[in-house]
Amino acid sequence: MRAVNLPTDLLRAFITVIDLGGYTRAADALGRTQPAISLQMKRLEDLLDAVLITHEGRELKVTEQGEALAVYARQVLRLNELLIAADGQAL
Repeated sequence: MRAVNLPTDLLRAFITVIDLGGYTRAADALGRTQPAISLQMKRLEDLLDAVLITHEGRELKVTEQGEALAVYARQVLRLNELLIAADGQAL
């Protein structure tokens, strides 16, 4: 098994796409373009060798693998936020 590092910006984009229900809305919320968000989702899927989101017409569907990742991604992002909020106090 190869070691894979998942950048928090990819996880944040993934969670934002899920929470807001679309790439364009996620792009607006994150101050990026829709193509940039699409590329981030592609990169995350490539890193994990998994399909995370599918499209049914104009509707996004999170796959089973995507749902599993979302649980962990939310935890990672929450820990990241706690560390940043600690402002070095916990170090």
